[in-house]
Amino acid sequence: MVDNIRKAVHAAAGSNQKIAMFHFQVLKNAKELERLNPKAFCKEIQVPETYATEFTKMISLSRLMKEQGVTIV
Repeated sequence: MVDNIRKAVHAAAGSNQKIAMFHFQVLKNAKELERLNPKAFCKEIQVPETYATEFTKMISLSRLMKEQGVTIV
């Protein structure tokens, strides 16, 4: 899964959608990713460590959406 996320994020860089794809992938896979260390995850998918903040935000958003009964189809 992590390798697929890395590929998707880097492929999106060509269309200036890298951060949007990062958000999408983390949000979509939040249940599986929530136990990971944000900085280690960023290093593994080869994005700047500053993306760790975005990772944390998407995990929090996923939890909030779940609490509010919102799902991604």
